[in-house]
Amino acid sequence: MLVLQGIALFAFVPLVLGLFLRQPLGPALSLACGVALMIGHRAVAAPWAARHARQRCLWCGRPGTAPHEVTVTGTAGTIPFGACTAAHAAAARRFFAFTHRYRAALGVGIVAPLIVLLGGTLLRVLGVEVIPHAVNALQFRVIVAATVVTASLAYATAPPSDAPRSAFPIHNLFLLGIRHTLWVFRLVGGWWLIAAVVRAFHP
Repeated sequence: MLVLQGIALFAFVPLVLGLFLRQPLGPALSLACGVALMIGHRAVAAPWAARHARQRCLWCGRPGTAPHEVTVTGTAGTIPFGACTAAHAAAARRFFAFTHRYRAALGVGIVAPLIVLLGGTLLRVLGVEVIPHAVNALQFRVIVAATVVTASLAYATAPPSDAPRSAFPIHNLFLLGIRHTLWVFRLVGGWWLIAAVVRAFHP
């Protein structure tokens, strides 16, 4: 049941991205709905993650007894999460060590393109188009994809952290488990990068 709940909550992430990137309801309504879903999702998902932190493995998402503990400090405070094996606990600690160490670069690679995307959309709503939306959506896909794909592969080079700190909203990582979330990053990010290359050579 916890696995299905996590998947259902995670589904809001691609929904929000679809609203921001494709704008199926038009710029104004798509932007408003996307922002509302982001705020509402955090209000629901963050308490859910904290409530079930010891009932699933933080790394693989498997429900049940988690004999190992990974205590993570983030924007929601310090939360003790479970891990089903020592290896999974170590993997989670490596991930947090890497992402915290390079948090500034990750922030630039993820937050900056989002600000540009949302800012450009807001200007379109106000009747000013500084960046064509197709170009704005493309810059978001390419920069974010390059950032998350790199992080999803390079984290393994970091030593495990003794005091993990999360550079990302921890509830988003917990919904599927960090390992599955990283595979989403690799697959979706890889697809976005390939699509950008194809578009560059076949406009």
